Amino acid sequence: MSVKARSQVTVLDITDGYTVNLSTDSYTFAGDTTKVKSAQTFSTTISAYQGTKPVSAAVDVTAITPTVTGLTISSDNDASSPTLTFSATTALTAAILDTAGHAITIPVEVNGGSGGGGVTINKSVNLSIALTGGTGAAGYTVLMGNEAQVLTCDKDGKTTAATQITIPFSIYQGTARKAATVTYSTLPTGISLNKNTAGTTSAEGKLILDVASGSNLGGADSGTITLTFKTGSTTIGTGIFTWSKSITGATGQQGNTGTAATNVVCGNEAATIACTKDGKVLAAGTIVVPFAGYIGTARAACTVAVTDLPTGMTVASGNNVAATTSKDGSLTITVAKDANLGSNTTYNGEITLTFTCNSQTFVKKLGWSKSMTGATGAQGNPGDDAIAIAIISSNGTVFKNSSGTTTLTAYVYQGGVPVTGDALTALGTLTWYKGDTATGTTGTQQVVAATDVSNTAVYEVRLEA
Repeated sequence: MSVKARSQVTVLDITDGYTVNLSTDSYTFAGDTTKVKSAQTFSTTISAYQGTKPVSAAVDVTAITPTVTGLTISSDNDASSPTLTFSATTALTAAILDTAGHAITIPVEVNGGSGGGGVTINKSVNLSIALTGGTGAAGYTVLMGNEAQVLTCDKDGKTTAATQITIPFSIYQGTARKAATVTYSTLPTGISLNKNTAGTTSAEGKLILDVASGSNLGGADSGTITLTFKTGSTTIGTGIFTWSKSITGATGQQGNTGTAATNVVCGNEAATIACTKDGKVLAAGTIVVPFAGYIGTARAACTVAVTDLPTGMTVASGNNVAATTSKDGSLTITVAKDANLGSNTTYNGEITLTFTCNSQTFVKKLGWSKSMTGATGAQGNPGDDAIAIAIISSNGTVFKNSSGTTTLTAYVYQGGVPVTGDALTALGTLTWYKGDTATGTTGTQQVVAATDVSNTAVYEVRLEA
């Protein structure tokens, strides 16, 4: 069974905190060779919660940035859940969006905003234009079915039981599945190979690793395993698998309430950069990383230091703005035109972001990858429209104290156009997974109860045919 498209959402169970959801956080306009093809609109509805309790949300459209030629934004000014309407004309070009960085930042005043006892949270809507062009050589895509796993450990940091890590993988050229193999970097103590099954033109591959009981995994609390994917002798790309420990605390006597935990929220952890077929950046652009620090549920000052920038990426003076107790910080990384980001055959990498909040440091990785234009070939028949899936949660993605439910709804788009009914049935079956295990639910909706989530859970929907 092949997977035509997939999407996933992470559901959390934490104490009360503010969350803001957009019904649509990305949109692709239909275009011609350079610009929006005709006048088009779409809307996004803003919902805000404190824990699972809905609270008021407001947006001043004059504070939305940046201002983009050919794009206007209006609001119905609903007092609790405003809807913003984005209207594009043919004056909106791909070059204008490239200059603007594709991301529209929306300051949402939650529960009265920072001046009224609430907070102001910046949300982003990512815009792009599906340009029409000649059919080129199909590009390669690597699908990695599992990118992270938490391993249960005792208070001494040793695994409490033997378990396995399963990482499915596939390589596609265009929509055709290719033979695929994977190699991996040195494994930490306590993790060993069980089976490495190559993918074929009809089935995905699978890397299975054994985790021994009673191992301290080299003494580290977390780590990564680098995976290198090939089809035949051609290296297609690499992926990073992350493991971390969930350590059980020692049982003690009832004590006083502990100090509120310090946490850092990073608003962007992955970026795709348009490149030529030779691996060089098509146009100058930026990668914007909003971030915020919290002590408990209260905002706190937070700074970020950037390392491991590849050749062609820089952080200019004034483009690293610290977070404060009232607003998000912002890191802007400039990507130079024609840069090869290390080399023409370097397809992806990671930038290290070291956040400092409340005298504590938090290290996060900003992954980047190249989206390479295929070589121009002879004019052929139009290719199949790309299929994408968006997941919207009816009640946010954060539960409080194992209470509440939410409905995850999958929306399927082909070439930017919604697909429903018989047309969706003709494409395949939507199947829901929790981690890598099917939930038994098919169709556009999956109900998730807080009792289904132990701290965090990743739900994925796959369009299978």
